[in-house]
Amino acid sequence: MSFNILLLVGSLLFLGYLSGKGFIKIGLTGILGYLIIGFVLGSLFKISAPQGFGKTISSLTLSLVGFSIGLNFSLKFLRKMGKEMLVILSVEVIITTLVVFIILFLFTKQLPLSIMLASLSAATAPAGTIAVLREWKTKGPLTDMIIAVVGLDDAAGILMYTLGIALTKAVVGIHGGLIPSLILPVWEITGALILGAAFSFITSFIINRFSFSRDGMFTLFLSLPFIVWGAANFIKASAILSCMVFGAVFINLSPKRGNLAAQIIDNIMSPFYILFFASIGMAIKLSGMKSLWIISILYCIGRSLGKYAGSYLGGVIAKAEEKIKKYLGTALLNQAGVAVGLAYLVSHELPGFPKLSNAILITIALTTAIFQFLAPVGVQYSADKSREGKNPNKEN
Repeated sequence: MSFNILLLVGSLLFLGYLSGKGFIKIGLTGILGYLIIGFVLGSLFKISAPQGFGKTISSLTLSLVGFSIGLNFSLKFLRKMGKEMLVILSVEVIITTLVVFIILFLFTKQLPLSIMLASLSAATAPAGTIAVLREWKTKGPLTDMIIAVVGLDDAAGILMYTLGIALTKAVVGIHGGLIPSLILPVWEITGALILGAAFSFITSFIINRFSFSRDGMFTLFLSLPFIVWGAANFIKASAILSCMVFGAVFINLSPKRGNLAAQIIDNIMSPFYILFFASIGMAIKLSGMKSLWIISILYCIGRSLGKYAGSYLGGVIAKAEEKIKKYLGTALLNQAGVAVGLAYLVSHELPGFPKLSNAILITIALTTAIFQFLAPVGVQYSADKSREGKNPNKEN
């Protein structure tokens, strides 16, 4: 059964919002509610979206996500976080990716699947993690490190995804012969860096040279990430990395305007998120579910081990406090928005491999649900053991 596009958009927004509120009420992320509404409409009621609907919604949403994540990368913020945080973050992301890849490849012997799932394992959802820290009223160096790392893990996740998808395209032969397989993955990354930086300089020049009202700024900051995304697809560069670089360079060229852009994007994201994750739910097909449960469990084990070992090793290298080394990793298990979004993007990047794309999407959706239950326990454990928080269950 096919809905016209306005009926579909209205239904997804209305039902998705209500479902998301329900999940938030019981302590879970609203994203699961959006996914389930999409899945119920798509798989149970057999409602199909107009052709290209999911791709359009994902492009619009992820362009804004990439831009807003990039806006966090001000030099002032990075200097404040210091070398210690950057070292820990880098080591944690690399170790997590390697551990997940090794475990999955040893079990499945499927190189493309292992590469993609490993590249998606780095991202950490900040909202649920910070909510637990607030509940426990935590304060101290570990808390500061947790907030800094989860804030930048999504950016690191986008970088790992960009490398992973470029490598996977080479492995499955999308780039063609040997020379294109070597050159095009490099271009996807370097082209994104050049394009994002170029748009940042152009935008900064225009905004600083001419006067715009707040409505004008709203229009510019809404339209420009879409243009960057489309331009990146045109030149076959990584679209989401282009948008992230656009935001990162722009916030350093025009800090005040960049902060305004971050506020504007943050205020309009809710409808985009609901449509995006609901459309992902509509795209989920449950074929091969039994085998994916095993892969999902292995992924959870590998990601948990990688987060802990990577954080500990990063802490050793950075000479961090003992409690940061011991308890940071268990606070980084939450997985949600960016990981699911990038998993959905795989289907557009690898259009000729529907089974691979579906396996990646279902695995990330399943593991996101699993980590929704495991992650709060991990954060609570870190808060308790580090003695930086107060257990709300023990307060009078």
